[in-house]
Amino acid sequence: MIKITSFVLKIASRCNLNCSYCYMYNLGDKTYLNQPKFMSIETIEAFANQFKLHSNMTGIKYAQIVFHGGEPLLLNPEYFKNCVTIIRETVPNVEFSFTVQTNGVLLNQEWFDVFKSHEIRLGISLDGPKKYHDEYRVFHNGKGSYDDVVKGFKLAKENGFVAVLMVLNPELPAKEFYDEIKKLEVESLNLLLPDGHYDQLPFGIDKLRFGEDSYTPYADWLIELFQIWKKDIDRPVIRFFEDLIEMLLGGNYSGNQNFGKKQNGVVVIETNGNIEVVDSLRASFEGITRNNINVHTNKIQDIFKDDIFDIYYNSHEKVCEKCLNCPVYDICGGGFLGNRYALKNGFDNPTIYCKDIIRLLSHIQNDILETLPDYTSDKLEVEPLSYEWMMGELKNQGEELINKQVKEKLISFKQSH
Repeated sequence: MIKITSFVLKIASRCNLNCSYCYMYNLGDKTYLNQPKFMSIETIEAFANQFKLHSNMTGIKYAQIVFHGGEPLLLNPEYFKNCVTIIRETVPNVEFSFTVQTNGVLLNQEWFDVFKSHEIRLGISLDGPKKYHDEYRVFHNGKGSYDDVVKGFKLAKENGFVAVLMVLNPELPAKEFYDEIKKLEVESLNLLLPDGHYDQLPFGIDKLRFGEDSYTPYADWLIELFQIWKKDIDRPVIRFFEDLIEMLLGGNYSGNQNFGKKQNGVVVIETNGNIEVVDSLRASFEGITRNNINVHTNKIQDIFKDDIFDIYYNSHEKVCEKCLNCPVYDICGGGFLGNRYALKNGFDNPTIYCKDIIRLLSHIQNDILETLPDYTSDKLEVEPLSYEWMMGELKNQGEELINKQVKEKLISFKQSH
């Protein structure tokens, strides 16, 4: 039986920042304008009741709830107290992990008192030194948010909250970025590749060089950061690297929506109560996540009637033929579904980050092997990877596939005439 154990509650559909790369507001989808600005307590109650039915039916004992937006802290602390209390009291047989993902601008001590008393974790978005952060993460009047975010982050550290989320920017020198997180004493960090697809490439990619095998700006940046990070004895946790290392070494971690072979069991609840696929897919085309499934009228498992959710849930299995034949497919998993989109053929493509991921994985695996004794390497049965060889193999397979498709079309044409 299919279980959903991770829910993103989009409790605010508006934001006090206007980040240029934001999939919610600046990549083409304007459907948020038709939604309530905030999620009502009645919708929280409806969600809790539907989750109770879902947990009773599936036997779920643990679930993750992420309060998200827009900017969730546009609501007040009392609202969060009510949300957590309603969910826990409605479903007492399930252990919940609550997290708030915020831009950090509105943080004050009252918030941390509530977070601590109600066991709510915190993630803060910060995009490097002031010069770079303020280029993208701005208020609606164009003013940069760095000073406000750092003030909130420092208060978070004083209260024992240390997790940071950063959208990767290859124009920011990796050394400057690492110096910044060390200066701020960041203890836990995760990195996100920017949203985008074949018809809307993300910032940091030169469209003229996009097709070149030697052009891997994101891998180059990540490799430089990896080398700096691994040499630092007192290094912070960078989940992006640690997750990939565990998968490369055959550990228990099976991946997430960006990597690996794990099914993507994340569901979004919108401010109006709609049960939808993960909202970052909105960067693909307007309305892609929208449906008529709602916690006020539907069961949670009704989301599996949504074709887009089915594709997302199984996206690491439903990959193009090129991915299936790739040597690092088990680790990459085809990448994030939204990064595969193209107007001409939907999701039937490798991720736009294909070359970057292959180069990065080959570098990390080879780096690990170089540090291990021979007998350990032999026991792992892992061999060095050559980026150039893998790209050559994929090109050959691509040409064979094209030739096969041409032949099939010719046969079909002859049979029909």
